[in-house]
Amino acid sequence: MDRSRAQSPGRKASQSPGRGSRSPGRNSRSPGRSFATPDRFIPSRMNQDAINVSHAKIVADLTEKDDENVSPSTKASREQMAANLAAAQPGMKMDGKIILHYEEKPASKQGTCSAQLLYQSSSASRVKKTHVERHIPSTAERVLDAPELMDDFYLNLIDWSCNNHLAIALGGVLYLWNASSGDIQQLFEMEQEASFISSVSWIPDGKYLAVGTSDNEVQLWDVAASKCLRRLRTHGNRVGSLAWNKHILTSGDRVGEIQHHDVRIPSHMLTSVRAHSQEVCGLRWSPNGDMLASGGNDNQLLLWSGYNSGSAGFSNTPVHTISEHTAAVKALAWCPFQSHCLASGGGTSDRHIRIWNTQNGRQVSSVDTKSQVCGLVWNEMYGELISGHGYAKNQLTIWRYPHLEQVAELTGHTERILYMSVSPDGTTVVSGAADETIRLWKCWDIDESVKKKKKAITERSTGGGPSKSKSSMQARRGLR
Repeated sequence: MDRSRAQSPGRKASQSPGRGSRSPGRNSRSPGRSFATPDRFIPSRMNQDAINVSHAKIVADLTEKDDENVSPSTKASREQMAANLAAAQPGMKMDGKIILHYEEKPASKQGTCSAQLLYQSSSASRVKKTHVERHIPSTAERVLDAPELMDDFYLNLIDWSCNNHLAIALGGVLYLWNASSGDIQQLFEMEQEASFISSVSWIPDGKYLAVGTSDNEVQLWDVAASKCLRRLRTHGNRVGSLAWNKHILTSGDRVGEIQHHDVRIPSHMLTSVRAHSQEVCGLRWSPNGDMLASGGNDNQLLLWSGYNSGSAGFSNTPVHTISEHTAAVKALAWCPFQSHCLASGGGTSDRHIRIWNTQNGRQVSSVDTKSQVCGLVWNEMYGELISGHGYAKNQLTIWRYPHLEQVAELTGHTERILYMSVSPDGTTVVSGAADETIRLWKCWDIDESVKKKKKAITERSTGGGPSKSKSSMQARRGLR
């Protein structure tokens, strides 16, 4: 599985011939490269050529009546000059009234993806970029082979635990990769050949792993014991999204139903609601557990209040219904350093990242990324957001909050990025793509100077007390 170079367990060499010969990041370019301004003016020949052609046309008209008196050699010389001028300027015609004309746009190649044409046509609109002093590696730190990683926008097949274990679903097999030691473990394989894993999610303490399947069930696994503890069979369709809120597991399926389960009790299902009219492809609980965000293939972003043990439990009506996205909403990420702040990303027809104040449901800022947004991850130390994309660059893009200025682009994947997660120390982002590779990017290396600067700001704003550090940061990056 490790391209440096260990293969995935059970993988045969014939499955992906020549994959090891790839060189990730070879296409990356040095950012910020510029060229000096030339020290002299070099005029274009286009205008002079047009004058020459016009002059030849006038001379031809004036001498047309005298052609009989012109010697054969002179006449041949004139014809040769006219032919040379016409060849140099194919858009100009000597025998017609129009000298200049616009060439029609060439027809698109057969089989060209309509999404690619869309992005090519809009490439003139550039995203605002910002200068950064730190070094951000443009290539992946590590590349892992991931044969049979499903190319399905609506699934969620990668998650990183607080214990530094990466859960990866490859078709019907669930693997655990220990990022500390590099060890690989096959946790289980689906019993039916046609069945596959559709979602994975670690409980916050990292002891248990929830796994959604195409067989309409959710499995709960004790990873240390390699044992399936429970099978929750309350869904009627594949379970593509999972999210934990302490001991509450929330699951979303293909028909738009969201269920809440208390995994501590035998009768686990607390409530069920038909939240979306199409598949639920994104679920995220806020850090304090007081709000749930759900995104669906119906282009809706819904915000739900958390569980209230003193009343009816979970509400069947969302607090806010947000309809600004024009494509499926899969990418969801709560800001770790500012409460009531949510980032969402839209699919191919939308391409926007939008920041929301979840207290009032209002949009704070947005940016057109020019590409399908498949995943979002925050970083608290640098106050940045990274997004994973599909057509046409298949890149990761780092943005500076709150104005969403582009910091860097990371390239290497050859097909769309579908799955993302972040390491427990917040320094490394993992991306899984349809090119059947998983790449680890060291985007946010720990910078002691940044830590000291933030500590000094916190101490000045709080008088040395830690209790107000979060509120002071919220004041500096406040939602409007």
